[in-house]
Amino acid sequence: MNKDIRTCKYRRKCGACQTLNLSYEEELSLKMKREIDLLGRFGHVQEIIPSSPSEHYRNKAQYLFHFNHGKMISGLYRSSDGKIAEIDHCLMEDRELSRLYLQIRTMIPQKRVRIFDGKKGDLRHIMIRKGIHTGEVSVTFVTKNGLFPQAEEIAEELMKHHPNIVCITAVKNDSQTPLWMNGEEYLIRGRGYINDILCGCSFRIPPKAFYQINPYSTETLYQTAFEYARITTSDHVLDAYCGIGTIGIAACKDGCASLDGFDINHDSISVAAQNAEQNGIRNYQYTCISDSKCILDKNRHFDVVFADPPRAGCDRRFISTLLELHANRLIYISCNPQTLSRDLNMMKKNYKTEYIQPVDMFPGTTHVETVCLLTHS
Repeated sequence: MNKDIRTCKYRRKCGACQTLNLSYEEELSLKMKREIDLLGRFGHVQEIIPSSPSEHYRNKAQYLFHFNHGKMISGLYRSSDGKIAEIDHCLMEDRELSRLYLQIRTMIPQKRVRIFDGKKGDLRHIMIRKGIHTGEVSVTFVTKNGLFPQAEEIAEELMKHHPNIVCITAVKNDSQTPLWMNGEEYLIRGRGYINDILCGCSFRIPPKAFYQINPYSTETLYQTAFEYARITTSDHVLDAYCGIGTIGIAACKDGCASLDGFDINHDSISVAAQNAEQNGIRNYQYTCISDSKCILDKNRHFDVVFADPPRAGCDRRFISTLLELHANRLIYISCNPQTLSRDLNMMKKNYKTEYIQPVDMFPGTTHVETVCLLTHS
């Protein structure tokens, strides 16, 4: 057996990490092969940039709770069968997240919190997020009905023993989806968000907002994107799928002519505007809209477009809009090389793919992030 293979006692029980039977070097080779197979026809694929660290990098943890035959069970969601993998800690999570989870797991029965059993009960899962560079932590209780009777008592005790917890909320989930977090949110204690530092900028991150889970590799990924973008103070910039505004704001911190962004998540758009303000950007405009309905003014010109879509890639109608914009530089950041390949193929008549740079954001898994520079041909 390769002595460099990472050991996790939950590997066979959990299944979330697909490559722990390989050394990290072998995992990177596997990811490079997939990148070349899918993207090599568009140009040279640069050597993948590893994650450092390759363990305990995740800044977010989600643990499910379920009441079954008189017993509380908790752990990670197992996608292979939809059940709960009962674990005490995760090799890929920041260690503080695992410690907090264990403490909360102990408190739940002590405080007589009713666990959801599929029909009745309160608690369904908890989400813990940490700002790696600030140390600030948020805890979210996702429940069937939103607030629950013991919420204040638990929040008070957690914040008493953990001063770095600055936000405790509850989110309602009355859907059939276990990890769904789009319901009504209730602030229990704190200010409703954590702060973190990314690429020299300060960002507010509310519990329901998207934020990259590997802050170490995110800086590498974004810095690569910024080098490709070469933004000047005269550039008009579009940040597509902007979330809370991290990419566009960090890219334009030294100045730009204008910064526009859109995202489908209303909460994220509201925070993006706040993040732009607190980082000194004034000439911005954020819009809450889906990519399929994002019709941009054809009379406007964007010098640089950042696109960081979800795993499904860009909507075809948005790609058609992009092709009509004639932006000088398009920076496409993708977490799925398969949909990236599809989208690059759709844009190849108007855009030339200049650089393809894989960045490992998800050690222990087969997933890989890729940043591409496309120039108008």
